[in-house]
Amino acid sequence: MPSASLDAAGKGLYEPVHGSAPDIAGKEVANPLATILSAAMLLRHSLQQEASAARIEQAVARVLRSGARTADLARGTQSSVGTRAMGDLVIEAL
Repeated sequence: MPSASLDAAGKGLYEPVHGSAPDIAGKEVANPLATILSAAMLLRHSLQQEASAARIEQAVARVLRSGARTADLARGTQSSVGTRAMGDLVIEAL
């Protein structure tokens, strides 16, 4: 899940609720969607770029509707994609 800590002026710190997950860095198993959605929150809440934030969120939703899953989201025998591939799918959906 994405998260934000905002001050009264709208400046903030944006990151996935799980942090940077250094224990799995470079292993192609991290789910990048929370980081991507945190960027959408930055665009919306600190930069007032609603349209850009919505485009990112819609791209993530399209990728998930297509059935793409990272290992943490795959169920049963469902196949999964790695970190880089999931990010690439979101970029393509944009």
